[in-house]
Order: sequence, then C-alpha cells, then structure tokens
Amino acid sequence: MMYSIGALSKKTNISIRTLRYYDEIGLLKPAKVVESGYRYYSNEEIKVLQHIAALKELGFTLATIKEMLSAGKDSQQGHRWKDYLDFELAAVRKEKNRLDELEKLLQIASYALEMKGEIESEDIFLFIKALQSPSEIRETFLAQHFSEHEIEIIKNLPNLSLNDPRSMEWARLIRKVKENMHEPPSSIISQKLAEEILEISMEWFQQDEQLIDRYWSLIRPEEGTEAKVYGMDTDVMDHIEQIVDYYLSHLEEGDGNDS
Repeated sequence: MMYSIGALSKKTNISIRTLRYYDEIGLLKPAKVVESGYRYYSNEEIKVLQHIAALKELGFTLATIKEMLSAGKDSQQGHRWKDYLDFELAAVRKEKNRLDELEKLLQIASYALEMKGEIESEDIFLFIKALQSPSEIRETFLAQHFSEHEIEIIKNLPNLSLNDPRSMEWARLIRKVKENMHEPPSSIISQKLAEEILEISMEWFQQDEQLIDRYWSLIRPEEGTEAKVYGMDTDVMDHIEQIVDYYLSHLEEGDGNDS
C-alpha cells in the first residue's frame, strides 16, 4: 500500500514540511516520486519513520539518526548501535541525576521559604553544600554516636530534600517559634508550641526520650557557628529548650497535684 505525503502526515501526525525536510537531507526518501512531483511512501518507509521518531524521542540528532540508519546491515552495525545507545543512555542518566539534584534543591528551598518567609543567597549556598556533602561523612557520624536501632529511627526523620509532608509540618512549626521568640515561656502561645514540639518529637523518635536528648545535644551548634540543621541556630534552640522545660516542669506539678 502506498501513501501520499499528505496521507502519511495525517497517519503519523508529522507535518508535511518535516517529511519534505527529511527527504531533502536524505533521512527518509519516499518510495517513489511521480512526474508531477508528488511523493509516495510504502509501509517500509513508515517503519523507518517510526524508527526516526523513536530515536528523536531518545534525544538523538537528525545527523546521528541518519548515520545510524545508513549503517546498513553489515557486521559492524550491531556494535555501532550499541555505541550510540550506550552514549545516549549515559547522557540520559547524567541528566536524570542533575534533575534529581535540582528537585532536591528546590524542595529544600520550598521548606526554607515556609520556615523563614524568605530565601537568602547564604541559604542557597548552604543547601548546595549540604547536597554535595559525601554521604559517608553522615554515616560515620551516626555510627559513632548511635546504635543500629537508633540509626534506623534517625534515618526515618523528615528529610528536607524529599517530598515528605512532615518536613513542611516542621518548617511551619519552627516558623511559629521564630515569630514568637519574644513571648515568655509561660505564655499560652509558647506553651502551645512546646506541646506541639514534644508531640512531634516523641512520635518521630518512637517515644525514646533519651535518644531525643542525645540527638538534640549533637545537632546544637557551637556558639558563633552556623546551624548544623537548617533553621536550628543557637537562639532558636535555646528558646525551644526554655519553653519545653517550662512546659514539662508545670506538667509534672500538675501530675503531682492530682496525686
């Protein structure tokens, strides 16, 4: 069966202009051209066209596709195809890794915006530095300070670089803390925040209070140094400790009065 260029265009959703261009560059020649100049294509050309479309989708250039298709059926064709496909697969994987890293960076920036209401250039540098830090360093740190069971709990904590709804929940909570640091520990707002922080901490750390205390002390930055965990600088951590201590002390007093 033969198809005119117009019929082929409708069948494949490839424009007539593109089909003519393929003919001009020798990528896809019609089966025959009649005296009037009309081009006609057979099923064989349709197969080649489908092949071209698939290779374009993979990212090959028209020049490369032409070279691949013109390789013929000699003994070297399989090797040439493998070289081309291996090259393109490597390029796709590289691009995928780049996009994965970009997604993580944008995800962190989204949480940062929720936490602070703005994103500063220093934050971006910090995010990039964190993403580029070797995972071996984190693994070594965890192994030095925690048991295998504790490490499993810590690894399950919200990761700001992933699309974890708990991360946004934490970002909003820390933003509330930052916005209300002028409040005394005894205020209703401070005590509500303390209660939320304790509930989340106990849930995420599987009710292990000792692990919470040890983890908290290890992520506390030294005076004058940058935060080890984003948003958790010395002032914020000091305020959280004050409101939580006040909450716990009065909670114990209440328990004592009930006895």
